[in-house]
Amino acid sequence: MSENSLKNNILELKLEGFEGPIDLLLSLVKDQKVDILKIKILPLAEQYLEFLKKIIKKDIEIAAEYLVVGSILAFIKSRELLPKDENENDEIDDLSEKLKFQILKLAEFQKLSKNLLLRKQLGIDFFKRGECEIFSKKIKYKYELSLYDLTKSYAKAISHEDNSKMTIAYSKLFTVEKALTNLKNSLSFFKDWNYLFTFLPKDIKDILEMKSAYASHFVASLELAKEGHVSLKQNSKINDLQMIKND
Repeated sequence: MSENSLKNNILELKLEGFEGPIDLLLSLVKDQKVDILKIKILPLAEQYLEFLKKIIKKDIEIAAEYLVVGSILAFIKSRELLPKDENENDEIDDLSEKLKFQILKLAEFQKLSKNLLLRKQLGIDFFKRGECEIFSKKIKYKYELSLYDLTKSYAKAISHEDNSKMTIAYSKLFTVEKALTNLKNSLSFFKDWNYLFTFLPKDIKDILEMKSAYASHFVASLELAKEGHVSLKQNSKINDLQMIKND
């Protein structure tokens, strides 16, 4: 085993072409690239004991952590080198299986610890609520009223006096008096028959005011005809009314 194998006191194994620290061996077990149950304990024991001899020379306190496993491996190695005995072989096989089980269990612990670290962490990946949200309670009201009480309340509501004021929007209408004045002033300039709409003011833009002016001029023309100031005629029902001033 090279001195690089002792760097940082990490045990390295060389089994059937596999080389790397023991944690890498366990990661391969996890990935099912190497079956830990098929690894031979004797080569593992030889490399482990070689590591133990060198580490003891450097730091006996660190080496003490490996003495328990080292003693088991040394016992297994010694029994493997001695002549075979059926009873002793059963004991060696039992120790080997227990050691393999401990290595496999360590691999599972490393797997679980890695998965645990992959989970989202409070304060990094997610955060708890700073202040608890206060939800108001929903209150359901239940009213028990008779038909008489309900009818009485409804009658009181609809009979409540409305104090609001009604406001009528101002409308600019053309009065009959104004139409009479306009016709009297305009007739002096016309000697022939003219349609009634000819006498309407030309400055009116609003449609409602225009309709009001036409109606007022119609009433005013009838008033003037009644007094004998003008004559009226209509060629047909669909034609406009015509008017001329009497001499």
